[in-house]
Amino acid sequence: DASNAARSGARDGHVVVADRQTRGRGAHGREWASPAGSDLYLSIVARPEVEPSATPLVTLATGLGARQAAASWLPGRRVEVKWPNDIWIERRKCAGILVESRMLGTKIEAVIIGVGLNVNRTEWPAELQGIATSLKAERDGGGSLDRGEVLATLLEHVERWVKRFVRLGAPTLVNALRPHLSLLGERVRWEEGRGIFEGIDESGAAKVRTDAGVVSLHAARIEPDPE
Repeated sequence: DASNAARSGARDGHVVVADRQTRGRGAHGREWASPAGSDLYLSIVARPEVEPSATPLVTLATGLGARQAAASWLPGRRVEVKWPNDIWIERRKCAGILVESRMLGTKIEAVIIGVGLNVNRTEWPAELQGIATSLKAERDGGGSLDRGEVLATLLEHVERWVKRFVRLGAPTLVNALRPHLSLLGERVRWEEGRGIFEGIDESGAAKVRTDAGVVSLHAARIEPDPE
């Protein structure tokens, strides 16, 4: 729906929100479970004046904004960005981000910023036990949150960081994100190798030290490597 709206000329900042999704998806084609009545599933139409190569940085800007929004509801808890597109609370996933570009010739016409944020869910299928969490599950006292208020907070922080990235460039974004990265200094694996995660460079790429030296990952899915 957001993509269709973008095609029809929707303005920058147009938001589509669903109570549930029947075909929710995350990065790399993974399914995103989307039950009704508990969480936030939204897509934002943005029209940033950036080069097509900057799309991954829009993902990181969204992640930093989502991380700040989640942290605002969870004082004292460790809320981090797991490069490139997940939000972790105490090493459990509470949000995922999927950014897709719509091109007009060689320029970006619009980007569709998709965010799934677990707000009030407290029960998980067996395959997500111990892996997924929500704002409610991590709050002291476990009280439910008003999804409208969470949505407003999320949009405020995401808009701030996407616009700040467009205005000030990658270094400002990267420097703000570095202190909030998960898995720093830990062994990680991805589709084509394993090594020690050393953070991100000025382009937002992940730096991983392997036996063959430091490699830069521009599009990958890193995970903890217990071996």
